[in-house]
Amino acid sequence: MDDLLNWLKNTDAHPLIASAAFHYDFEFIHPFSDGNGRMGRLWQTLILSHWQPMLAYLPVETVIKHRQQKYYQLLGEADQNTDCSTFIEFLLAALESSLEEAIASEEKTRVEMRVETRVKTPEKILAVLQSHPEYTLVEVAEHIGRSVSTVERAVAKLKQQGKLTYHGSKKEGYWQVA
Repeated sequence: MDDLLNWLKNTDAHPLIASAAFHYDFEFIHPFSDGNGRMGRLWQTLILSHWQPMLAYLPVETVIKHRQQKYYQLLGEADQNTDCSTFIEFLLAALESSLEEAIASEEKTRVEMRVETRVKTPEKILAVLQSHPEYTLVEVAEHIGRSVSTVERAVAKLKQQGKLTYHGSKKEGYWQVA
């Protein structure tokens, strides 16, 4: 293990290759009776995150879990052939898949957030009061995640524009969306 750690410290290999090679060598050395695969993947993630911090959050473990049979097959073949290049290629492909998943997830999140933030407070208020005309302004504010004063200002404008009216007493009244 000392030789492996020294190699990692002094290698000129690209971090993608170094992390995968370290992973393989760690598995080959097999320093623990159990958990060597998890530790190898953890070290690989650690090495990659020192190179690019965002790589610490990649779902590599999940991708490898879905390809676990191939993982162990290639690991065994690498041991038999004393050539870990196929195993390293497998790990690089798993990293690529993890990156693609992370990018797709991020794009989906960004699109969802953009759509959600385009809905303005007055439109949110009208939508809530359309389905819940009995709500108080405090309840509307809680429902849409705005302050009561923001809702009160928006409701005043909506009333002035003729888009919203209140009927009845404060206790038993209701809102009507025009």
